[in-house]
Amino acid sequence: MNKLQRFLAAVCGEPVDHPPTVAWCNFATDAVDGAENARRQLAFFEACDWDICKVMNDYRFDPPPGIETIETAADMRRFVKRAMSERIFSEQLMCLRIMRDRLGPGVPLIDTLFEPFFSILFGVGFSKAPLIRSHPHAAADMLNALTDSFVDYIAAIRDIPVDGVLYATNACILRPSSRGISDDEFHTFHEPYDLRLLAAMDGLVRIVHAHGNPLQLRRILNYPCEVFSWSDRLSGNPSIASVRKLTGKCLMGGMDESKLHERSMPEIRAEVADTLVQAGGTRNFIVAPGCNVSPGIPLRALTCFRDAVRMIPRERNE
Repeated sequence: MNKLQRFLAAVCGEPVDHPPTVAWCNFATDAVDGAENARRQLAFFEACDWDICKVMNDYRFDPPPGIETIETAADMRRFVKRAMSERIFSEQLMCLRIMRDRLGPGVPLIDTLFEPFFSILFGVGFSKAPLIRSHPHAAADMLNALTDSFVDYIAAIRDIPVDGVLYATNACILRPSSRGISDDEFHTFHEPYDLRLLAAMDGLVRIVHAHGNPLQLRRILNYPCEVFSWSDRLSGNPSIASVRKLTGKCLMGGMDESKLHERSMPEIRAEVADTLVQAGGTRNFIVAPGCNVSPGIPLRALTCFRDAVRMIPRERNE
C-alpha cells in the first residue's frame, strides 16, 4: 500500500498492512513565510517517514487594526470577514502548495484549522473568554465573520488539493479547567460554528481533534466527521478503549505527547502495544500523539514510535 491508500483504508475501517503513524510539532512558523514553513515541515515529515503529512498551522489571528484586545461588545463588532490575501491565510496556502508539489499525490496531506472561538482567543488573549461570553449577540457577529473567512479558506485548500483537515476545537473541555465550558456555552459559542465548518469540509477527511483536558467527548460524537482525535493519555480524558465502545468511527491517538520526549525506547514500544490492545486491533485506527509533540524531541524517539507500529506481525492486522 502507498501512504494515501493506507490512510484511506484506516479511515474506512478496511485492512491495512500496518496502521498509519504520524506526529506533528510547532516550528515557530508565525515568524517565517510560507516557503520556510514548508521547508521545516517537510524536513520533519521526511526525517520521520510518517504515513501522513499533517501540517501545523501556526499563523495566528490578529484583531482588527487599532484593537489590541477586546474590552467591549463594540470591539467585537469591528471583526469582519477576512480576505485570503491576508497573512494568516496566504502564507499557509503557500506552504500547502509547496508541500503538495513536493509530496505528490500518493501522500495524504492534512491541514490544521482551529475553531473560531479558539482562534480569536489566540489574538486577544485567553483571559478574554468570559468577557466574550458575556455578550453573546456581539460574540455571534464576531464568530460568524471569522467562520465566513474559514469557509473561504476551506474552499481554497480544496483547490491545492489537501486530503483532509484536522479541526481542533475546545468544545469538550470541562471545568475546573480554566478553559472549561458549560453545556450551554458549548451550544452557544462552539457547536454552531463547528458544524458550519465541518459541513464546508464535506468530501475531505475530517479529523475532529478535541483539544485539552478534562474532556467530555460525548458532546461531539454526533459531529459529521471521519476521525476523532484527542489526548487519551492526559488526566481526566477518556481512554481509547472506552471511546471505541461509543463510536465506530476511526480513532486517532494512543501516544502521550506530554511524555514522549522523555521516554526510553522500550517504554515507547510498550505504549504502542497497549494502544493497539485498547483499539481492538489495527483496523480503523491511526497511531499518533494526542496533540503536538515537543520540538526538542529526539529523532530516535520518533523513529522508535514509528518502527514499533510497522513491526507489528502481519497476522495481527487481519
